Amino acid sequence: MALVLFFFLLILIMAFIFGDRGLLEIIKTQKQISSLKQTLKDLENEKARLTKEIEMLRENPLALEQPAREKLWLMKKNEKVIVLVKGEKEPKHE
Repeated sequence: MALVLFFFLLILIMAFIFGDRGLLEIIKTQKQISSLKQTLKDLENEKARLTKEIEMLRENPLALEQPAREKLWLMKKNEKVIVLVKGEKEPKHE
């Protein structure tokens, strides 16, 4: 009788720890929730930054000029662009 009770108690403890809704699953789910909360916080910060940038560009269209000139090599009439290219190091000759 004691052996059956011990076996039953062992099964209950194993189910409590390793079951579908066991302790390990709860801990794993809590870590996942924490990770998702951090991702949400990062995305909200990114959204705020982009919203601020959109408002800045709506209020001042000239703010768009500098990145466009740099990235797309746009220039004004009678303006020249000088491009500096970093050269590779020449191999040493022995």
